Amino acid sequence: MRKILCLITAILTLAAFAGCKKEEKPVFGNKPVLDISQEEIKIGVLTSGDSESENAYIQSHLTGIEAMRVSLGLSEEQVEYKTDLPVDDLELVRAALESCVDDGCKIIFATEKEYAPVVAEVAGENPEVMFCNALSEENNGKNLSGYTVRMYQGQYLSGVVAGYNTKNNLVGYVAYEGEAAAMSGINAFAMGVEKINPEARVYVSAVADRCDGEAQRLAAEGLLALGCDVIGQNTFTAAPLEAAAAAGAEGCGYINDMTSDAPKAHLQAPVVNWGLYYTKAVKEMMEEKWKNENFVGGVSDGFVTLSPVNSNCSRGTTAAVNEARDEILAGRGIFTGPIIDNEGQVVCAEGTALSDGDVSKGMDWHYRNVTVLDGRPETPQ
Repeated sequence: MRKILCLITAILTLAAFAGCKKEEKPVFGNKPVLDISQEEIKIGVLTSGDSESENAYIQSHLTGIEAMRVSLGLSEEQVEYKTDLPVDDLELVRAALESCVDDGCKIIFATEKEYAPVVAEVAGENPEVMFCNALSEENNGKNLSGYTVRMYQGQYLSGVVAGYNTKNNLVGYVAYEGEAAAMSGINAFAMGVEKINPEARVYVSAVADRCDGEAQRLAAEGLLALGCDVIGQNTFTAAPLEAAAAAGAEGCGYINDMTSDAPKAHLQAPVVNWGLYYTKAVKEMMEEKWKNENFVGGVSDGFVTLSPVNSNCSRGTTAAVNEARDEILAGRGIFTGPIIDNEGQVVCAEGTALSDGDVSKGMDWHYRNVTVLDGRPETPQ
């Protein structure tokens, strides 16, 4: 089972937040932010799994929380975990939130967007506590905000890796297509493939559940049978990568560095450094700088990147990735026209760019080099 990864690197990165100058204390209505010392701060964390979960998304958050704790010199007792909270049991989520409040937590992180309705309710009932909900745009202007990342930027870089390493010009992609944000990752990956390899095609096989490893394995095996020699994904298990390894192919993981799952097959994975956000938020609480702003991170601020390059990558992969990253750092949006979908329609005209809203919510198309396979693999009963 994959444990907390790359902690030392994360801690060193987080150290950059040290030494901030004091600012005037912000005020919410008539209530100022509480002045909480490092020794007094207590943090609540809600997740749908635990440290033994094979869900890479959950592991990425737990990695970030632990990196924050160590970086800020907090004790283990200062972080209270509420784990295994199903996204469809909001009463259980409410009980966990109330327990954190009763136990003295002053800032609570909820890592699932489905928790948002009850998090908003409990936040309204407890104005002295700060609540932060991942992948949510909720913000009550007082003590509730959302935080997310432009994960599609990492997917674009991952596509560059896949395009550079395919030998058959056939790249497979195991996709969860349950939301528009997932669509942006699929299309960004395909655009990254095309940037480095205009001749390559991307074949997409969709699954209904990001955590159903068996369905993902079946999807990957179908793509491999078509001749795809590199497999990408936006799902939360290592099953697609493991299927690629078993077939002598290669792949790009997702959210976490999945090298340990398939050492001879893994190329690079787009990863999120949630620890930067968690450290930022907790420091703002302790230093009386909390502004209750929704947060969106990306490549430009280090919140989204690629895992370390593996020896499996062809020579020149890093240079290709750096060139693509430099374009993002220079301000070029990935979804800048002209963009043509796989039906030949112009979805973004030349000289224009898709807005954040278009990218996160409005995509109902696939990029021009994408072929979507009919049917969805089902897990055997």
